[in-house]
Amino acid sequence: MPKPKVVVVFPVYNGEKTLTSSLRCIAGQTFGDFEAIILDNKSTDKTLDIAEQFCSWDRRFSIVKFEEHVSAIENFARAVQLGAERGEYFCLRACDDHSSQDFLARLVEALDANPDKLLAACPTKLVGTSGSRIKVPNDSALNFTEKYVFGQVPRNLTFPAEWIYGLYRSSSKEMLMKRWFELGNPWCLASYIVSELVVLGLVVYVPEPTLDFTEGSGSDKRYGAKGFRNKFEQRLKYTMGCYNISRKLPEVSLTTRIKFFRMCWNDARRKTRYKLFRIL
Repeated sequence: MPKPKVVVVFPVYNGEKTLTSSLRCIAGQTFGDFEAIILDNKSTDKTLDIAEQFCSWDRRFSIVKFEEHVSAIENFARAVQLGAERGEYFCLRACDDHSSQDFLARLVEALDANPDKLLAACPTKLVGTSGSRIKVPNDSALNFTEKYVFGQVPRNLTFPAEWIYGLYRSSSKEMLMKRWFELGNPWCLASYIVSELVVLGLVVYVPEPTLDFTEGSGSDKRYGAKGFRNKFEQRLKYTMGCYNISRKLPEVSLTTRIKFFRMCWNDARRKTRYKLFRIL
């Protein structure tokens, strides 16, 4: 049996309030050649019942049940591995997120047209209680390597962290898994992982569709550092992990490498939201 073009994986734990809406969003995509897999991380609410009912309505959807609850990082990691194994392209979907109806179609078109890219990403529509706003990348985040060799390094690498929910080529799995557990907790995991793809120029940006991301998950309170020492350690780990990407870039001057380190340090501050001193 041939692989589906796209596999959409829903790593979910206790998502009964929003899961149906998110599943319907994928079911209603203009692109239909997909398989959707719901990974139930041993939920204790009605998540599994909702998933089973939905799968009975749409045979493109199926469930993988786990008997042991694991961390959010591990749950999403096995979603990446399963998606990469089952499809030519894959994407992750949080159970409370949505997208425009052309999300899959546009991103598939982009990867088909750019065989050298590993990730297709689009603007993020941040949805909150007071309305919504659009996040787009800064020009410096596009074609980064080409600018880097000429010493053009921005103060910050500005791109939506929600690109983690873009569409990946299955061959990206090895690169993703190498970085997946480096930070040690889910806070800032998304931007940390995607940063390598951005720096190495492996992202194709598609401005038309949107990923609709629901704000207010409270992950910063659950996973963010609490004291100065822990904040410093997390920022340093983020900084050095991103700076190490420079080993895969062309040789440049010492000045450019210093600029790159400054960018990584500044980006770690913005992504972690840890301001250690008044100007740092």
